[in-house]
Amino acid sequence: MLNTAATAALALLLLTASTAPASAASYEYDRERACAGGSGKAGGCAPGIVVKHWHKTGSKARGVGWVYASTNPTAGGRAYHARWLYQRPGGKLTAASGWKRAPRVKGAGFMETHWGKDGRTGPQYPVHTKICVQIKETGKQACVKLT
Repeated sequence: MLNTAATAALALLLLTASTAPASAASYEYDRERACAGGSGKAGGCAPGIVVKHWHKTGSKARGVGWVYASTNPTAGGRAYHARWLYQRPGGKLTAASGWKRAPRVKGAGFMETHWGKDGRTGPQYPVHTKICVQIKETGKQACVKLT
């Protein structure tokens, strides 16, 4: 049998468990993609971008968890470097990272690099912020807008 103190503790535990919120805040996740200078198929992207972002349902802020850049090489064996940039609505284009080497993918005809990680990580920006990747050796960039 439970004593009075144990019974009261159990009752308090059950009461608080039943009055807790049914669920934590809901989050939505999305990916934006773009391909510059190619079809994205056999012609490839020069460069290409994928941005994985997240936000609380109903929020006007977007968290950028992951940015991916790729490009098709135009000269054999050449090293490529990439960086990502952002532009808030009405603002100026600003570098979010320094230049990072984009190594060739073994067995494939393109180079790639990325920043960040999956999950609710990374900087937050207003909706409609433009995110770009730029390839240093070509001066080309691909951009998406956070929706």
